[in-house]
Amino acid sequence: MNRVGAVCYSFQYTIGLFSYNKRDGDRIDAFGFVEATRNAGGECAQIFHSMVDDLSDDELKRLDAKGKELDVLLEIHGGTALRPDYEKTIHKAAAAGVKVLGCSFGMMMRPDKIATLKEWDEHLDKCRHRLKEIADIAEPLGLTIGVENHLDFTIPELHDLIKGCDAPNVGVILDVGNPIGTLDDPLEAVDLLGPYTVATHYKDFAVEEVARGFVMTMVPLGCGSLQLPEITRRLVKHVPPDIGFAIEMMSGQQLKINWLEDRFWAPFRCTSAQQVAATLRHIRGKAIDLSEYLPVDEVDKLPHEAHLQLERDRIARCIAYLKGLLA
Repeated sequence: MNRVGAVCYSFQYTIGLFSYNKRDGDRIDAFGFVEATRNAGGECAQIFHSMVDDLSDDELKRLDAKGKELDVLLEIHGGTALRPDYEKTIHKAAAAGVKVLGCSFGMMMRPDKIATLKEWDEHLDKCRHRLKEIADIAEPLGLTIGVENHLDFTIPELHDLIKGCDAPNVGVILDVGNPIGTLDDPLEAVDLLGPYTVATHYKDFAVEEVARGFVMTMVPLGCGSLQLPEITRRLVKHVPPDIGFAIEMMSGQQLKINWLEDRFWAPFRCTSAQQVAATLRHIRGKAIDLSEYLPVDEVDKLPHEAHLQLERDRIARCIAYLKGLLA
């Protein structure tokens, strides 16, 4: 059975990542995250690059040893591959004994950051060049680069990007929830990208339809709109058992997808009504568990210890849920 574990974002408050980088109170580092994942019942841990980029070679070796000691598969997500110091993370990952290094090329780029199809095609060209560049650096180090579908590429676009790169050490970090944000059917995403998947982000969104599109709120696995049993059934047909299923449980994170606005579609091409219909059928086919619906503004009202406990409890439940699907 594939290993199940956590993306470090599931402990974003505990670690002090992103919007919590200036919060008061103690935090855990990469070593603490690996231990927290193991304590939650996990066997793989995907670390964000900011947690390792300043570690020495000796510390990276100790991190590798910690993973082996706890029998936790280590992965690293390098953030956007377009940052000029991504090469630094490549070498840090290799020093830590990691085999899969993730990357993205932006998040929710269309239409607010890229408003026209011409600009999008220029961005795609830049992504193709950069992916080949980092793949060539990573290959002699024994690293596989996984490109995440990060609410930027459509599923066919990412498929074409990976095939076009034609590198044996390039694959996909398949985020099973993000296809909704580009109006792609999550089941089609698994079928098309499953053979190229080298790592995962498992999540669940409670999707609410609103006047301009929908709002997606992250909830524990099984409590949202994603048809996770069928997604999982299809995915395991494509991936070998040594690939980790890492869960991303960012409590309350909300994303607005205004797909009913004309401007949303200006930078897209070739999205058919059939594809959109499949996405809508997917999110309408399962009821949301409102008892687990907790938007981020409510999460942030929690006292410090309660916030820490929420992250521990939710990731442990998610790991147990996904292991149940796999079993």
